Amino acid sequence: MRKPSLLIIFLTVFIDLIGFGIVLPLLPRYSEQFGAEGFMIGLIISSFSIMQFFFAPWWGRLSDRIGRRPVLLISNAGSTLSYALFAVAAWPGFSPRAALAILLFSRVFAGVCGANISVASAYIADITPREGRSKGMALIGVSFGLGFILGPALGALSAAGFGLMGPGCVAAVLCATNTVLACFILAESRQPSSEHVAPRPKLAQWVHTLQQPRLGLLIGLYFLATFCFACFESTLPLLLGSPGFHPDEFRAPKALAEKLARGSEPVAVALRPELSPEFLRLIEVPGDPGPKRLRRALFDEFNRLIKLPDLLTERVTQGLTLRPEARELLAQKTKGGSTVHLNRMMLEDAFPAEIERQRIYFDEKHIGYLFAFCGLVSTFIQGGVIGRLVKRFGEQKLIFGSLVVVSVGMLALPYTPSLDLTAILPVPGFLPPKLAGGVRLLLELAGLLFALAIFSAGSGVNRAPTMALISIYSPPEEQGATMGVAQSAGTLARIFGPVFATGLYALYPHSPYLAGAALGLIAAIVAWRSLCRAHA
Repeated sequence: MRKPSLLIIFLTVFIDLIGFGIVLPLLPRYSEQFGAEGFMIGLIISSFSIMQFFFAPWWGRLSDRIGRRPVLLISNAGSTLSYALFAVAAWPGFSPRAALAILLFSRVFAGVCGANISVASAYIADITPREGRSKGMALIGVSFGLGFILGPALGALSAAGFGLMGPGCVAAVLCATNTVLACFILAESRQPSSEHVAPRPKLAQWVHTLQQPRLGLLIGLYFLATFCFACFESTLPLLLGSPGFHPDEFRAPKALAEKLARGSEPVAVALRPELSPEFLRLIEVPGDPGPKRLRRALFDEFNRLIKLPDLLTERVTQGLTLRPEARELLAQKTKGGSTVHLNRMMLEDAFPAEIERQRIYFDEKHIGYLFAFCGLVSTFIQGGVIGRLVKRFGEQKLIFGSLVVVSVGMLALPYTPSLDLTAILPVPGFLPPKLAGGVRLLLELAGLLFALAIFSAGSGVNRAPTMALISIYSPPEEQGATMGVAQSAGTLARIFGPVFATGLYALYPHSPYLAGAALGLIAAIVAWRSLCRAHA
């Protein structure tokens, strides 16, 4: 007779998350190609999480009644069908409207069937002793990290090799293989002797779970930690990969406003007709509006200007001393090059004393490398360190410490891209030019990578002890339902976090990180007072 195994449940979740990682990065591109815009693209991306929010507790309760194995098999089979529909949506014979409808339905169906994480957490709780619960729960985090490292790479390779239908087909084949393997090697973990409780309606289950003080506290902390991660995940590409200006990059706002209002330089004269009446009134009226107000006005105005298709004429650009990268982008402008990035670089070169250069700019490929780096750090923490940390500090202190580390990482992230370590550690002059350039780039990236490592380590540590305590404090007969509520709380954070963060980012680029750091610190204080001190 087969015995329940942590390795088998790890493989089950890992293969499913590779499929998820294949599809997720492609959703915005596919949606846009099929004719979706703005809100519709956001709806397609969030539909999976919305459906998971409503259905994860139901799947958890069902697993408490009929067992973990059949629910996991149903979930795997549903994932297979949803990825097959994702592939079908890319079939060239469909009209854009039909393709978009199939794409949306595939994500809704995937969310409805997405029971793997919550039920797998209950499975681990069934087969691990209390003292080994955190280490067991860390396997879910490891599968997340590995899935999001390998998944996007497989998606890119399959799209390049097989076209738009390729990623969906590969994900469907992986999940179908997962389903077949699970039929043969996945054993049931729930003991027949476990007491059965009558199922509750969804709202009643939430109320019942959250009314238990320790469970309610832990699920609230899990929500806040996931919310912080969702803020980070949705805005990091904007922070590092957007050519937009930040308010603090205008290092001499008064001098720049003076040049724009009354300067005789060709660029200032060329820009003046493009300035908005409101901005002109601000900089032309006598009196000093103050650096803070000026920076905000310049932030709004210059981010509008860089989107203009013909910001500066050829005659004006010929008189500028442009860096080689800007000249290259200028030559590519007629070939579909990045106009926004070019406009940003030209304005920097036109006003070098007033505008700080954007030293680090990441395209989509390099943003992917950064996310892979975060995944590697998180996977290392959850796979190799978490067990020793729990033994030394205990779950309560580890939750508190992880939230503090998350807050520090969030606070550091918006400022490290402008941190130039070459001012502290100058590059030796005797190095060959190419090697010196590599050392300089490494020093420029070191601060950013360090901040990303801090944040990823905190996020990686947080989930395992939190879910372990939730499972420990949950009655054995309600493990699945409780894990379903916790999973839904995390899903709710992933629904609202990106909306909250991108809205704040539009107002001020650093604000989602400052808000995330504040939320993480508040959660850490609550964890210290309600978990650590109570446990001492």
